[in-house]
Amino acid sequence: MSRFSAEVRSLLIEHDAIRVGRGATQKRLGYQWAPDAALTALAAAPDGGVQRGSRWDVVFADAVVRYLIVHWPPGLRGGPECEAFLALRFREVHGVGAPEWRIVVERGATDFPVIACAVPAAHVEAVAAWGREHRLRFGSVTGEFVAAYNRVRPELDNPFGALAVQRDGRVTLGFWRDAQWQSLRSQPLGPAGDASLALYLESRSLRSGVPGEAGVLYCIGEGPRVPAGWRKVALHAEGWEG
Repeated sequence: MSRFSAEVRSLLIEHDAIRVGRGATQKRLGYQWAPDAALTALAAAPDGGVQRGSRWDVVFADAVVRYLIVHWPPGLRGGPECEAFLALRFREVHGVGAPEWRIVVERGATDFPVIACAVPAAHVEAVAAWGREHRLRFGSVTGEFVAAYNRVRPELDNPFGALAVQRDGRVTLGFWRDAQWQSLRSQPLGPAGDASLALYLESRSLRSGVPGEAGVLYCIGEGPRVPAGWRKVALHAEGWEG
């Protein structure tokens, strides 16, 4: 691969493995605590695609990250106050924070709700060190749900709806109203997982919608059941299955 190649490779970091490629050509390398050794093995593989100047998008699986919809309070002044507010909210909701976790959020947007995600610091540092060692160029570095949303965003044309991303026994469900995020929930699919997510979506619909107005549930993977009157639209999966 030339250092000037426009090809962008994608790396998925799960809780116990990294994945590169799709379908039959997918490469999966396991790890125990942090992905350092797996990333080193990928770089050493002749077909790993890790060459100086190569371009990579990094996706942290939803089982690894913690999400929040951030509704910024009025009066925040500058980055330090925003960072302090985010740190407080992640401690309150998920019980996580520095130095063990790193928080990633869209910068410069404080007048509408945004998605923030917390990633284990060991994973972030492993990816950063891997990039420095091999002089890689990173594009997006984000959570699986956010990456999926950015990919299918042009297809989400209903101002009242939700996006469900289901893979490997987990579903992440984000709900919006008037094109603004209202809530986001990520959970494993247990015996009652589908039913609980369906009830959650129905309750959010009743709280945020106009009586009688139907929404659209866009699904990557199967997704939960939809409330009465809603439509379910299947979207193309990213290809990490397997």
